[in-house]
Formats: sequence, structure tokens, C-alpha cells
Amino acid sequence: MNHDEVFKRAVDFLKGIKTTDNVVVIFNNDGDGICSCILINKYLKDNKPYIISQPMPTEKNLIRKVQTTVPGKIIILDIAIDQQQSVLKNLSGMADILIIDHHQIFRDMNSDNIVHYNPRFEKSDIYKSASYCTYKICSALQDISEFLWIAAVGAVSDYNLDFSQDLVKEAVKKYSLKTSILYETHFGRLADMISAAKATKALTCEEMVQIFGEMKGPEDFSVKDGNKLIESFKTIENEMMSIMADAEQSAEKKGKILFYNIKSRYNLASPVSTKLSEKHLDKLVLVYEKTGNKIKLSGRNQAKKFDVGRIFQTAARGLKASGGGHDAAGGATLDAKDWEKFKERLEEITG
Repeated sequence: MNHDEVFKRAVDFLKGIKTTDNVVVIFNNDGDGICSCILINKYLKDNKPYIISQPMPTEKNLIRKVQTTVPGKIIILDIAIDQQQSVLKNLSGMADILIIDHHQIFRDMNSDNIVHYNPRFEKSDIYKSASYCTYKICSALQDISEFLWIAAVGAVSDYNLDFSQDLVKEAVKKYSLKTSILYETHFGRLADMISAAKATKALTCEEMVQIFGEMKGPEDFSVKDGNKLIESFKTIENEMMSIMADAEQSAEKKGKILFYNIKSRYNLASPVSTKLSEKHLDKLVLVYEKTGNKIKLSGRNQAKKFDVGRIFQTAARGLKASGGGHDAAGGATLDAKDWEKFKERLEEITG
């Protein structure tokens, strides 16, 4: 099934949702996933869905959570659920499913009751955020341009806007921006606020969906708990300055890889790996931390000289580990006992 056919099926899926349908939205617990969920909420309006945030891979109790809602329709946003066949099989037994994703495609899951939309069906190296895709699909049904700023924040949260320049141009014009580098605008600050609120645990992802959904625009923080976004941003900004100074001193370079063992009470591996990658474009940047007997890591290469997601997938094979992601960004979790072997594989793969 080609890209245009799947896009039409995605549009028809949303169009076919009735006000009486019990809709469950499962979304990735990052800025892109959050903004995608907000856009779906805006489209559905009065049919307020039950929303569930999830990491990748999804939590073991996801099926039980969804079962308790007795879903009529399920929408999965910004999650590579095609890499979790058993989870998807269980979910598809409960209701018809729409998947809007942009990660590397593991398997085409399109079937009679599953719509699997991913821009990579058109071309494997296309990188468009889930927020971008969700905005375009919803826009095919109704004018949601007043929520363009939400799509922009989601796209900025995922960093790569190379294939989303139509959205960038629309945002620059609509909001009279002085630059087309959206991260340098208030959209970038909002993306950072989402990341900060998640890191400090000041707000859940579901609470952030609620807050952004009530905001009248990108500069409206008068809504309930809007101040928590600002406070979290200030806290994390100070923490990031300290971490980046330490990283420049203590990061370990091995071949084409830069390893940094982050130590912070906040979950900052992802934003730190991004900022380090911006400074070390020739390296595969890997930020890791040990939690119990697990190693969790975030990898980046903003210059896209390495296919980070595929490298992590390859290095994880045969180990008690999981890994994946995008061309420029990825993540992995593994047993601490496999850490040295995993590092050796990364060095071998990158040459």
C-alpha cells in the first residue's frame, strides 16, 4: 500500500469516528507525542478521548490499562508499535486502530482493522515528526490552522525539520517570526518547557496535554498550572549549564563515539545528548546512566552521519537489551552486565 492510499485511510479513520465512540489515544511520552495527542484532542472536540502516555517500548501493563477503558477506537501516536507485534495483536483484538508514526518501519501493519500511517512508506529516509503528520491528516478534514503552533512545538521537540519546511514557512508567516529556525523562537522554549516539566516530574504527560489544550496561544500561561512549565524550565536550565560544563571535561572519546555518564537527579539524557551532538557533529554521542542493574542511554548525531536507531538495534541483538529510534536519534536499555559488550559492538559498527 503506497503513501497516498494510507494517508486517505488515516483521514477516513478519523472521519468515521462517531461522538458515541469510546476513543483511546496512546501517545509517546515526549514533546512530539504530547503535541500529537493535543492535536487529536482538538480535532475530536466534544468526543474527549481517554489518553495514555507511554515510553518506547511500551510498558507491560499497557494492555490491562486499555482493556479497562473498553475502547471503541484506538489511536497510537509517535510509537513504533510495529516493533511490538504481540502488543499490537492484543490491541487490535479490542478495537480498530489508527497508528500515526514516523520511526523507521519494522513492518507494514496495514490490515482490515489497522491503519498504519508513516511518511517513510513514501521514502525510507523521510523524517517528519508525528505532530507534523497528525496536523496534516487532521487538516485534510477541517481547518485547524489556529493550532499550528502546537504542531510547530511538536516538530521542534523532534529537532529535524528538513522535510517539514512547508509547516515552518506557514508558522513563520502566521506568527510573524524573525527566523525560520523554529528552535530559536518561543516554539523552541515551549519544547524545552515540556522536556523540563517531564524531567522534574512537575507535570505528567497527560497533565501537559490538558494545559496546552487550554492555552489560547503559544504565550498564554494564565491557565491552571501553566506556571509549572516556566518554573521547570528555569530549574532545568540551571541544571543543564552545570551538566554541559562537566560533560566537556569528563566525556570519553573512543573512535567515532563520545560516551558521557550523566549524573543528575533529573532525567536529562535526551536533551544533553542533543546539545552535545550539536557541539560534536562528527561523533555518535551516547549519554548513559545506570539505574539499578540497568543501563539506559540516549544517542544522537545531529549531522546524520550515523543511523543511530539502526546502530542501537544492531548492537542490541542477542543481548538482554532493546534499542531503536530515528536516523539522528535513538535510545536503548540493557542489562548492566552487557554494557561492555554493547560498547564493543558500537565501536565495531561505527568503525
